[in-house]
Amino acid sequence: MNISSETSEDLYFLLGGGEMGELIRQKDWSKTALGDPKDWPQSLRTTVALMLDNPFAMYIAWGEEYIQLYNDGYRPILGDLKHPHALGISSNETFSEIWHIIESMFADVMKGIPVGFPDFMLPLNRNGFVEECYFDFSYSPIRKDNGEVGGILVTVIETTNRKKVEIALKESEARFRAMADNIPNLAWMADADGNIFWYNKQWYNYTGTTLEEMQGWGWQSVHDPEELPKVLVKWKESIDTGLPFEMVFPIKGVNGNYRQFLTRVLPVYNEEGIIYQWFGTNTDITERIESEERYRITASDLTLAKLKIQESEKNLRHTILHAPVAMCILKGPEHVVELANERMFELWGKASYEILNKPIFEGLPEAKDQGFEALLDGVYNTGKAFSATGVPINLPRNNSIETVYVNFLYEAYRETGGNITGILAVAVEVTAEVIAKQEIEKEVAKRTKELAEVNIHLQKSNAELEQFAYVASHDLQEPLRKIQVFTNLLESYLSNDSDEKSRNYINKIYSSTSRMKNLISDVLSYSQLENKALVFQQVDLNEIVRDLLNDYELLIAQKKATIIYKDLPVIEAVPLQMAQLFGNIIGNALKFTREGIDPVVTISVSKLNPQENAKLSEKLTYINLQIRDNGIGFEEGYSEKIFNIFQRLHARSEFEGTGIGLAMCKKIVLNHMGDINALGSSSKGAVFNITLPVQRS
Repeated sequence: MNISSETSEDLYFLLGGGEMGELIRQKDWSKTALGDPKDWPQSLRTTVALMLDNPFAMYIAWGEEYIQLYNDGYRPILGDLKHPHALGISSNETFSEIWHIIESMFADVMKGIPVGFPDFMLPLNRNGFVEECYFDFSYSPIRKDNGEVGGILVTVIETTNRKKVEIALKESEARFRAMADNIPNLAWMADADGNIFWYNKQWYNYTGTTLEEMQGWGWQSVHDPEELPKVLVKWKESIDTGLPFEMVFPIKGVNGNYRQFLTRVLPVYNEEGIIYQWFGTNTDITERIESEERYRITASDLTLAKLKIQESEKNLRHTILHAPVAMCILKGPEHVVELANERMFELWGKASYEILNKPIFEGLPEAKDQGFEALLDGVYNTGKAFSATGVPINLPRNNSIETVYVNFLYEAYRETGGNITGILAVAVEVTAEVIAKQEIEKEVAKRTKELAEVNIHLQKSNAELEQFAYVASHDLQEPLRKIQVFTNLLESYLSNDSDEKSRNYINKIYSSTSRMKNLISDVLSYSQLENKALVFQQVDLNEIVRDLLNDYELLIAQKKATIIYKDLPVIEAVPLQMAQLFGNIIGNALKFTREGIDPVVTISVSKLNPQENAKLSEKLTYINLQIRDNGIGFEEGYSEKIFNIFQRLHARSEFEGTGIGLAMCKKIVLNHMGDINALGSSSKGAVFNITLPVQRS
């Protein structure tokens, strides 16, 4: 039966819900296993109403066939292939490609066992092809009126984009480290404060050290003690100023001998322009220094030096051509493309013949007027390297111009004599990562806005509930007062002529109205505990206990009770709530006594280390108050339940009470940023441990 035009109040739970709400109202449910919505169980109705009004992705699988309902938030997870066919059919049919994964989870939930996982991968076919999708999700049982599980509520957040960005970043990092591991130089990376956390293989091969020995500032052990102070001064200067580091100094090899290294360290900036890493290289120039120190150079020595230079040049070219990232050499002030590998041509979107041996902006005119001319000229003229991440560049792609994002490094290319003759450029395209991050940021902003709106709604609802409880409690007391007045008049009217049965009825009315009055008073007190305008001040707990003993003076005398306390502290608290806290616990100790045994209540105090309780803040100083009695206690299994509102462990005929007192105690302690727990024994009585901060800040 199509219910889109239904106006019956019985179908309140199908109102709203955007696109999915309309589809659910239009569907003829009588032809499905769920049947007419008028006959749906109350728990299913409530869950459907909750789902349709919720901005987050939610999904219901009901009954043994797991018939599906879902909201607008869940709609994108199904894709165009599964939506809207999934509505009203079995989960097995919709998710056939992953049923072997989720079937056992569904079975567990139908047994009452909730299931949840973060970043869980499912190979979904939702757009005509199978893709790896990641989700934070939970499966919760929906119980029918008889307590049996009738279906499953799925709440889910898709994390596919974030997860793929994480994977891409790890792969990019792995490629960079693979390249750095295979260059002939010693190389390393440090954090913004100069603590080195990674070295390449050449470093370990040369020094014979391990990462554990070298981490942080352990590299000092392979430096010449006489040169080390100068190195430290210059390195710390670079860390403080953010300027590149360049220096020649000796480093000790595995054989114990020192060799001279030219060390260059460049800062690496994040998207906000802040240094978050340093990348350093150490180049062995021992032979070059020794050759420069010789007074004469023979023709054969000169020939050998040229051969070494040629060999070094050959090795560099081999490294560039086979590097796992885009690399090229630009020569001269016009930045002629002398050498580039295939990855660089792919990045440029050009064939080698279109750009090789030409000035870069002649072969790649699409890159002109984007600021790179000034950057290249600056590196060539000053020798200062430049690096940046996530830079947008307009480049040719598929017969059009597209914006791509690149991490790049420009470093001066020097000849043997140190003269700058060109620029070594390294680049890594990160378009997919940047776009994915932008999408994630948009999604985070959207979710943040939605959560803020939900929070405002919850705050408004809480305020309305508090006002309702306060007004209802006051309004309920007026009829009670009238009942008591008319009962008094009735008792006076009957006078001595009333029979025993009439007097019994009157006594029951008195008893019931008295309990109702106490209950309303306690509910009112409980609702007022959320008052945000409460004033905290210095409270002497000794005075609180003394005042309570005066209030309970008659009851203490009747019970022959003993209250023991000494040297209680002064803490920052709400005086009235401290009186309610101690009053409820001491009152219970005087109420729940064992026959024939005089009650004894002991209050003691000790300091507490916040690390002993995960619920406490390490920034505050805490005390532990222990209130122990020798009454009837309670069973161990009720140590948590006794703090639930309206929880009673004994019949009213045995002990009076509303079941709100300990719930108030719990709320008071939480208001004071503390904790409370209880232990019980039928032979030893009850013990309450109350943890409170001495100061709030």
